[in-house]
Amino acid sequence: MTQEQTLLYWQNMRIAMEAAGQTSSAIYKRALAISQGLADPLAIPEAAQS
Repeated sequence: MTQEQTLLYWQNMRIAMEAAGQTSSAIYKRALAISQGLADPLAIPEAAQS
């Protein structure tokens, strides 16, 4: 998946969740951050992956 496709996925996820009134979950917060160009709040820091 390209970066553009990933961004579109998260934008669509955010819109769908807002339409359904589901804005308190971690997945919504992730979709919101990514679609706004912010860091993924659920990403594992690189230092912790080693």
